[in-house]
Amino acid sequence: MTASSASMPTRPVPLVPEDVLKRQDAFVSNDTRFTAACRLLASLWREEHGLPAGQHRLEPRWAGGRTASSTTPGISRSKSVRLASRLSTAAARAGATFLSPAIAAHAREILLFREPGALFEEARLWGNLLSSQALTLNLFVPLALDPARAAAVFRKLLPGFVGTVTSIRFEHSPGRRGPDYFGDGTAFDVLIDIVTPEGEPAFVAIEIKYTEGTGGPAPAPRPRYAETARESGLFRDPDAAVLARPGFEQLRREHVLGQLMLQHGLYGRGHFVLLGPAQNQHVQAMGGRYAAELGDPAEAPGRVGFSTLTLEAVVAAIREAGATDFAASFTARYLDLGRVARFVLTQAMPAPPAPRRLAGKAASAAGPDWANPEQVSEAAASDRARAKPAATASMSRNRAGALKRGVGQSQVQAQA
Repeated sequence: MTASSASMPTRPVPLVPEDVLKRQDAFVSNDTRFTAACRLLASLWREEHGLPAGQHRLEPRWAGGRTASSTTPGISRSKSVRLASRLSTAAARAGATFLSPAIAAHAREILLFREPGALFEEARLWGNLLSSQALTLNLFVPLALDPARAAAVFRKLLPGFVGTVTSIRFEHSPGRRGPDYFGDGTAFDVLIDIVTPEGEPAFVAIEIKYTEGTGGPAPAPRPRYAETARESGLFRDPDAAVLARPGFEQLRREHVLGQLMLQHGLYGRGHFVLLGPAQNQHVQAMGGRYAAELGDPAEAPGRVGFSTLTLEAVVAAIREAGATDFAASFTARYLDLGRVARFVLTQAMPAPPAPRRLAGKAASAAGPDWANPEQVSEAAASDRARAKPAATASMSRNRAGALKRGVGQSQVQAQA
């Protein structure tokens, strides 16, 4: 990493000009500033690795933005356009979204032996370079394959809580659709089984965001959600309106799911983590706001803790644990917005519109060559020719003005 890219994270997210995104086939109209920068980074990474771009399907829409059926009379069918943050079908099938063949192979195994009911958006996972599920596998599969390194990483991130790591599971739920929990598909992106320094079985549950914000649809309210939130003892006010908002509701539900695992005796302790990029301000703000709704841990021992961590902090811990090459490749793939800034700064500015000129005037508009006496003489003669009728016209206007002023003065005097 260069010195300039190392300093970039302290700056705001690059505001990528729309024309640059369009030239790179990376423009999506509803992207946030952060998402647009990450989309361009994904495009640059794909090009660097010689991977062909994929397609994005544009659905026909009514006026006002509502999606219309392609069979609706008068509505054109959906069409596909090139999108540089997608992979071609062949590249996606080859597992090109993953940082190494070993990660791709283990990802296939995870999908093959997934828990019943586990939700993996496979088309997005394999083909969309902004997929948070692919990011999750890229980040945590190497740790799953090396529990000793995983323990070193999480001892750094959660000191005093993690002793050893015994396993890492993906899209895990302790009782998917079971009556002892929520009766739905709520699951953790990652569940790390650990043993604390005191020898107690415990877990670290992780919810991972990349370009996602805090919006999106929330599931329909269920009496079980409110009931378990009140019984959990996690919140200052379990009925606070903010906890029902999109994004916050998901955190509340997963946090309570972790607490239910303690209540059912599956673990002795637990910690819930929201993980996202440092520059995804929506995620970082949501984590801080959610933490403000939690009760004092000192007053409620035996409760599942909560932290908001950054992807950058996890990558730094991985680098410190010895995986420097992997840390560099992950940063280049997902986090190096300094590269985006450098790329934008090398792009030519859009050319200003050319001045409009009348036909046949282009040569004369440049003016005479003042080092050429003949051209200077011709220019002076031309100026005198233009000046004579202009002076005559000016004198005529002056005489007409004087007559008008005389008439005006006599009229004012008469009215007075």
